[in-house]
Amino acid sequence: MAYTLQTDRDKDILRNLVEHHVSTGQPVGSRSIASQGPLDVSPATVRNTMVNLEDAGYITRPHPSAGGVPTDKGYRYYVDALLRMRPINRRDRERIHLELENDWLSVQELLSHTAQILGLVCREVGVALAPKLYDGRLERVELIPVARRKVLLVLTLASGMVRSIVAELDADIPKDRLDSASWFLNQRLSGCSLREIRGQLDERLEDAPQSRRKIVQLFIQYSEYLFDFEENEKTHIGGTTYIVSQPEFVTDYTKLSSLLQFLEHKRTVAHWLSERHHDNRIAVTIGRENGQREVTSCSVVTSTYRIGDMTGVIGVIGPTRMPYARLMSVVGYTARYLNTKFA
Repeated sequence: MAYTLQTDRDKDILRNLVEHHVSTGQPVGSRSIASQGPLDVSPATVRNTMVNLEDAGYITRPHPSAGGVPTDKGYRYYVDALLRMRPINRRDRERIHLELENDWLSVQELLSHTAQILGLVCREVGVALAPKLYDGRLERVELIPVARRKVLLVLTLASGMVRSIVAELDADIPKDRLDSASWFLNQRLSGCSLREIRGQLDERLEDAPQSRRKIVQLFIQYSEYLFDFEENEKTHIGGTTYIVSQPEFVTDYTKLSSLLQFLEHKRTVAHWLSERHHDNRIAVTIGRENGQREVTSCSVVTSTYRIGDMTGVIGVIGPTRMPYARLMSVVGYTARYLNTKFA
């Protein structure tokens, strides 16, 4: 019969082993665990339990006489069943506010700062994935004359985000005709997602009245640039210097190099982050659960944030030996803070 952690004592021993190893980075012996006051168990009892934990795959030993080190399975059980969540501490909260409270930052600047502050506070790699703007809904189109034979095409999304481009005209167009064309474009496009608009633009605008057709054709002509949001859907990464100094990577250059090369391919990272399942909670994946070869020696803690009807992802990446409760609190708090910034 497979060993399962049934008693509170077994669970307390595994919890203490995980937290002691996370704190020290060293294998944990039975005497170290037994010396923890609240446990009130002998080293022999701890030793027997550790044998069972090792047989069941929750811990491993570097060599027979060494203490125990949590496996991915051990960390998984710890996160799911043993971890004691706690509120973010005051120092971390104040550092996040100080870095992100500037109301003059653009969305991309704010997300860049978010990745940097997550890296700094957590001492891991911080990541921030911008929302997929194609899922955003168009609130309005504006056509604004800015100079002779030039008009500013402006898209405003329901989230408040704005995209604009200056279009060149072959002749001046009166403002009332620009306003009339804006009205027509809004009648046909407002409320639709950018994905829908880009896929159906010609069809939605094909019956434009003759008086507006020239301007509508101009809008269609510039739509390739106006709807090119690839540059905006960025992945921001910060704190790689912290992970370089982690003992797990200092002693294994191949592992470190593989992770850093993966992080350089930001489109791959963006796709990987966007595929994570959150279900309105903080997502924690450990080792092979990450589904990416370069990240199998890591744990990843992420949460979603919202800009209107669009969703982005923030989080941290680090070795599986990480202070899960603290990092989950920091990531969760930062996501909620971003929600208030974008509300």
